[in-house]
Amino acid sequence: KIIFSPFYLLSILYGAAVKVRLALYSSGIFKVREIGCKVVSVGNVTVGGTGKTPTVEFIARNLKEKGLKVAILSRGYGRKGKGIGVVSNGQQLFLGPEEAGDEPYMLAKRLRSVPVLVGPDRHELGRYALERFSLDVIILDDGFQHIRLKRDLDILLVDGEKGFGNAHLLPRGPLREPLSGMKRADIFLITKASSDTGRIADSIMDKQPEAPVFKSSYRPECVISLIDGAKTGLDAISGRRVTAISAIANPSSFITLLSSLGCTLVSEVSFPDHYSYTAKDMEKVEEKARVAGAEFILTTEKDAVKIERFKDKMGMPVYYLAIDLDMHGEEQRFIDAVLSGIQG
Repeated sequence: KIIFSPFYLLSILYGAAVKVRLALYSSGIFKVREIGCKVVSVGNVTVGGTGKTPTVEFIARNLKEKGLKVAILSRGYGRKGKGIGVVSNGQQLFLGPEEAGDEPYMLAKRLRSVPVLVGPDRHELGRYALERFSLDVIILDDGFQHIRLKRDLDILLVDGEKGFGNAHLLPRGPLREPLSGMKRADIFLITKASSDTGRIADSIMDKQPEAPVFKSSYRPECVISLIDGAKTGLDAISGRRVTAISAIANPSSFITLLSSLGCTLVSEVSFPDHYSYTAKDMEKVEEKARVAGAEFILTTEKDAVKIERFKDKMGMPVYYLAIDLDMHGEEQRFIDAVLSGIQG
């Protein structure tokens, strides 16, 4: 029976630990620490990819355009480096994807005017960033559960395809914490949104009726050659025979996106999220692509930063899909809500 399932029992224990931790902070027994500037957290209550990285980029880029001095802090999941790492000072890249982690490196590469730092202790990292750079706002990438750090605005992302899954805590389900934690959120963003996300929006309103709810989806922009950086329109991949490769939390979303662009997927290779590719891996992928009759290999931008070091050894063209965040016409209202949250 389910009550005797190891996952069920572990879920109960995990939930108890999470609730005790939250209670210790809300009661003041555990102290919430401040950095010294405005802090915006972007996170979720579920495991897996909900689109935090493109959302962080979107917010950072827009706040920068408003004249604010912004930095991004990340734990740097999967990185080989230890301690505090400055991925970029807003002008120059100092760490590669192995030392920084794939997502922080990608953010630093796309946001050349925004410092990106990685480290296990967000408070220590934030103080270091504030001392080193003149900052108005710090954005925490994946910071919703990092409650010991005071933030001025909590933006909670919800996967528009998966929602809250079976609504059970880890490991029985996908939840990092009970759904009651959603009450801490100031703004909600339903990512990978479609016309069928009304049920998710309703469940959000039940938990936090006063917070604004926005929707976003991925908008493919172009494909970029890993070999020489040349950009090609999306029509160039329509009808072409492709092998897709990814190491992301939700590879099915990437496959769905490629299918919507008219690709003929002859083979697919998926690795665990944040996987560190080896030369042997790429040899096997290329061999599989040739056997399947693929014309080229297509990957995500997040994976491209890790595969790039093997480009000189690849005998088949490799491209990655560049995407932007589509806020469904509410870009300005979303940024206005963020500005109101940090200025209020």
